[in-house]
Amino acid sequence: MKRIPTIAALVACLTIGLVSTAQADTIGSTLKVNYKPADPDDPYGQDKFKGKVGPAECAKNRKVSIKGIGKEKTDEKGKFDFTLSGTAKPGKYKVKVAEKSIGDDTCSKVKVTLTVAKAG
Repeated sequence: MKRIPTIAALVACLTIGLVSTAQADTIGSTLKVNYKPADPDDPYGQDKFKGKVGPAECAKNRKVSIKGIGKEKTDEKGKFDFTLSGTAKPGKYKVKVAEKSIGDDTCSKVKVTLTVAKAG
């Protein structure tokens, strides 16, 4: 009769071991971003930073920030759009996408640096 508790304890240990060995995956994120200057003939023109986060399973509702510009969230397809209230100053802009959890998996953070050249 002592074997039943021992077997039950062994099964419980094996089950706990199986649960603890299940590992979450890290999914590599991608980031594409473009700078679009305003039409120079439009006195009310606005510069834009537009882009897309991928892959598809990591795209929705990602937090995107551009240092010195602001923060946005991606739409259903991973697209984002920062419209400036004028023109961007020449220089380097750091675009970052935050890490995101999806169930047991994690979409990695990603960042790029975009250079805006001097006008004219």
